[in-house]
Amino acid sequence: MILVLGCSEDISESLSNSLVITSEKEIISDLEGLEIHLLQYLKKSSVKNVSLEDIFEDSWLSSIKTDYSLDRSVSVEIKEHHPIANIGRDRYLTQRGKSINPKGQFKKLSIIRINGPEGSISNLINLSRELQTKLNKLDLKLISFELKNKDQLKARDDSGTEYIFSKKEFRVQLERLEDYISFELNSGKGNHIRYIDFRYNNAIAVYHS
Repeated sequence: MILVLGCSEDISESLSNSLVITSEKEIISDLEGLEIHLLQYLKKSSVKNVSLEDIFEDSWLSSIKTDYSLDRSVSVEIKEHHPIANIGRDRYLTQRGKSINPKGQFKKLSIIRINGPEGSISNLINLSRELQTKLNKLDLKLISFELKNKDQLKARDDSGTEYIFSKKEFRVQLERLEDYISFELNSGKGNHIRYIDFRYNNAIAVYHS
């Protein structure tokens, strides 16, 4: 993706023609806000002790590379953080395990929402992936996964169905879900399921709408 954006009037004369922003992936950041941030960085980059981390602390940017062309345009190659989960309070967990808190407007993201105590987030993401693997057979996508009351796991897919598990017995109960999915696929039933509770011994509770 290549975008040509006009520079602000208060920028130095060397940046007054154009700013060319390139990215290998679709840009998450708001383009207008991104231009402002980039121009601020370029203005201050010659000043001692100004770091990229300070300038882009509350943005999606993880790195930039600049190059001044002969036509006096500035080429800026950007890389943004790759979010894997919304972890609440306007925070996102990146693929590298970093928690970021980007400010301002940005693209709406279709990623799972994880909710739980701070130290449990990584484990909850792993458990949600195990559940997602099972739901792939039904072409369903998890939109939320949370830990409640220390041992209760609640998940919701994009059809609105809620799943309830016990954290201690999660993998055993996941096998029951797999059996249930096989049964549903073979039965051809079209009834929408409101929730499925797997916390019973050797049984499940299913509520249809």
